Amino acid sequence: MGFVLLPFLKKVIDLALENFASLLDNIAKSAPLAEQSRRLPDQLVTELRMSGAFRALIPKTFSGLELPFEQYLDIIKRIAEQDASTAWCVNQAAVIATTSLWLPNQIISEIWEDPFASVANGPPYSCTINYADGGYKLTGHWGFSSGCQHATWMTGPARFSEGGWRSAFFRPDQAQFDDTWHVAGLRATGSFEFRVKDLLVPASQIVNFHDDSTVKNDITTIPTSLMFAVSFAAVGLGVAKGALSDVIKIAQSKKPRWAALRLREDPDVQRFLGKATARWRSADAYLMHTAAEVLDSVRRNQEISHKQRSQLRMAGTHVIQECAEVVDLAYKISGSTGIYQDELLQRRFQDMHVITQHVQGRESYFGLLGRYAISGDYETGPMT
Repeated sequence: MGFVLLPFLKKVIDLALENFASLLDNIAKSAPLAEQSRRLPDQLVTELRMSGAFRALIPKTFSGLELPFEQYLDIIKRIAEQDASTAWCVNQAAVIATTSLWLPNQIISEIWEDPFASVANGPPYSCTINYADGGYKLTGHWGFSSGCQHATWMTGPARFSEGGWRSAFFRPDQAQFDDTWHVAGLRATGSFEFRVKDLLVPASQIVNFHDDSTVKNDITTIPTSLMFAVSFAAVGLGVAKGALSDVIKIAQSKKPRWAALRLREDPDVQRFLGKATARWRSADAYLMHTAAEVLDSVRRNQEISHKQRSQLRMAGTHVIQECAEVVDLAYKISGSTGIYQDELLQRRFQDMHVITQHVQGRESYFGLLGRYAISGDYETGPMT
């Protein structure tokens, strides 16, 4: 596959990966402007495009990076340590991009031969798709479309008139976008709603996940929702690690009003920090071990079992919840220092508590997992 710009793009991507520390620094510097404008700055988006971030999981045969998922998770953690919104946008784009691998080869190439390509999506509200002359007719309304303002393709699931669901790929200029993203955390993701009415979509741009993917690999074997589960948990790990770093810096010099000791000298603070650090390290090890174990099996067997699906779901949900506990501990230790909007720890606190509200962080999944542990019955669905 590939395209004429591939040699140039490969050199740019290789250079960007070599200078990953510089990219991380630029992400951190861009965060205040991104927060204020509720979107990623154009210059940062360009850097992310050229780094290959939005095509990190696309095969090399289609001009992607084809990163091993374990390495990808580590990159997401490191980006999130600098800024959660940037990590969220990168992850949303990179994971949903893999759904393009169910399209015909020609369309996959068309999407990814553009060096500026990125895909945005959203969960459905009321969406239907029906057969029509020349393809399919799509009417729908989707929400929470992180990174949609810099996307070159949109995709969203819709209920098919003959049963089941289909996902359609179409251009952003074919949709109407609604700015409803007035929130406390992850502000810079610019997660607008979007809608189309009676949009004619060619059959070649329709995905049926009940069919075999055009590209068969570990990424297309694992359900997309479970890839999101562990990768959004990786975002949480980055946020929580950053919060620990923030409060350690605060503790170096802060002496609370009427206290005899600085925070760094306070035995209770030391104990709380020790516990928080242990929780973070445990969560990190759990997520990465689970992902590596499942991926190793999937690569060898080209299938995923109910047990492995439950392991990914449990790891993703548990780690998100654990990261919130770590951030809360850091926030409590900071005292009144952490309450100001210009304090980085405050932004991490807000971001983390938007992540816990996401569908991937729902504690209700623990009931499903407990039922599976007791009975062996596993209910597969959009999120499991």
